[in-house]
Amino acid sequence: MISQIKYTVKKYSSKFLLSSVIYLTSIVIAQAQIGIGVLGGGNFSKGIGSEFRSSNRIGLQFGVFLSYELNRYFTLQAEPGYNISRIRTNESTQILPNGIGKGTRSIDYFNVPLLAKLTITPRFALLAGIDFSKLLNEDKHLLNNGLPAFNTSLNTGYALGVEFGKLYVRYRRQNGFSRINDQNDSYIQQLQVGLRFRLL
Repeated sequence: MISQIKYTVKKYSSKFLLSSVIYLTSIVIAQAQIGIGVLGGGNFSKGIGSEFRSSNRIGLQFGVFLSYELNRYFTLQAEPGYNISRIRTNESTQILPNGIGKGTRSIDYFNVPLLAKLTITPRFALLAGIDFSKLLNEDKHLLNNGLPAFNTSLNTGYALGVEFGKLYVRYRRQNGFSRINDQNDSYIQQLQVGLRFRLL
């Protein structure tokens, strides 16, 4: 008799636990909102490293954003897009086989920031996350030895940002992008300013 009661309690406890998990999961999914939109604007980029002149150059970026709103305060957001970073190389490596001449270089990237977004007010939010970038014009800028001047593999970095309604501001750091004179510690520092419009 006691074993039968234990079996019945265990059976219904398992069903109750499973039902509770399904119910809570359905609430989370029902409350989550998926958003899709477009964004674009300008940027100010500079290469950091001994082979670069530390001055900002104007570029642009545009793309889409995909957001998954878990609740009114917390959102996960991806922003795949096209980014033109313009940097200036100096004359310090122009005579080296793995060097490059002086000049301003436009480097085109496909980048995907994956961001966590904290909404403080309906018109103000903070964002932070990891940033992935892939070079698109690897044949445009070559070293003196004929090899690509910039890293052709997937680069990583990070992004920090704020949003004021439709206006966004992002700080991006892209690591390990240069092959000039084997400068593995070089990186691109970029400030982005633009507008975003939600479509769905």
